[in-house]
Amino acid sequence: MTSDVRDGLSAAAFTLAQAVQVADVAKAQGMTIAEFSSASAFGPTESLMRSTASRMGNGELRVVQIYELDARSRAANDTADADFSCPLAGTTSETDFSISGLPRGLYGFAMVEATGDRPWLLSFLLRQDEGVWKLAGFYPRASTAADHDGEWYWKSARTYAKADELWLAWIFYGEAAELLRPANFVTSTNLDRLLAERRAAAPPELAGGIGANHPLVMKASDGKGGTVEYRFTGISAQASDDGKDLNLILHVPVDGVGDAAVALGYSKAAAKAFLDAHMELRQAFTGVWVFADSEGHAPLVTEQTISSIP
Repeated sequence: MTSDVRDGLSAAAFTLAQAVQVADVAKAQGMTIAEFSSASAFGPTESLMRSTASRMGNGELRVVQIYELDARSRAANDTADADFSCPLAGTTSETDFSISGLPRGLYGFAMVEATGDRPWLLSFLLRQDEGVWKLAGFYPRASTAADHDGEWYWKSARTYAKADELWLAWIFYGEAAELLRPANFVTSTNLDRLLAERRAAAPPELAGGIGANHPLVMKASDGKGGTVEYRFTGISAQASDDGKDLNLILHVPVDGVGDAAVALGYSKAAAKAFLDAHMELRQAFTGVWVFADSEGHAPLVTEQTISSIP
């Protein structure tokens, strides 16, 4: 990477981070590539900017990492993943990018730290247009959850794994990865090591993974002498909106959300069944959020405090 590229990427990322911090939508929109700068196309980015600005505060900004991603040799209309490997000089570590359908061009990826009561990492995908670096993607992430960073969650996961508390370890490994990964298309030697530890410490029920096509099936009493089956398709952790508390996140599929009362009752029962089966989880979370997922509908979210679940 030449000094001109480094300086240009750093300056553009810093200016965009300043715009995000004060929700200067016009500034950011004027620095966005043509494909995404129209009023309708920029809408999702504007919403993300405003949401981030409301939570990150006015802490100091600092550009911490910059990568040059040269995709100028890609064929026109290539929809395959664009893969880049960026070795760290003097080490055996590297950072890798796999960006789906990236159009031809010269890109950069820049990360800007925002300090404060709730630190954030603002990551930007930038493309050079006529010598000017412009925004092609915005990926903000809180750097802490419940006042702890990704390294803390990683260390805690290792402690839980050694104590054979595998469910807590698995969830905390997942939270560590979420806090340490700047964007979903980025990985690194360090993150690969973390995820390998997570796979090795996975509870037996999750050895094959979990998802819509491979749910965790759990049976519990229906309170009437029979049983009811719950199918969990996602288990993770997430900070509260103010970043101070950690909540357990559960996803369960439902046939439909036409009867909200029925879906609400099912969600609450699913949360209780899960916590009854894994009592050790009560110690680590303030609340539990259940997302009742139904195809073609927005999920119905049920929020409960752990203490309110008998």
